[in-house]
Amino acid sequence: MIDKITIREFISKEIFKEGNIDHLKDSDSLIEAGIIDSLGIQILLEYLEKTYAITIADDQIIPENFETIDAITQFISTTKKGIVA
Repeated sequence: MIDKITIREFISKEIFKEGNIDHLKDSDSLIEAGIIDSLGIQILLEYLEKTYAITIADDQIIPENFETIDAITQFISTTKKGIVA
């Protein structure tokens, strides 16, 4: 199961260590809010691959797939179903 709360907690604790991101909506841009940068994306990708047993191809690493919590969960869902995102 893809849990937005778990993803949000990981981002808050492991990537954005400067505070809590509970105030952000699932549709808010993590990039524009300064929550995640290119290094944070790499950390997130490793976490997603291990946690959800998926492989993320280089051509799937685009802002649209990882910009928001909603986008991340949608990406995981389609990737697990074998749909190219």
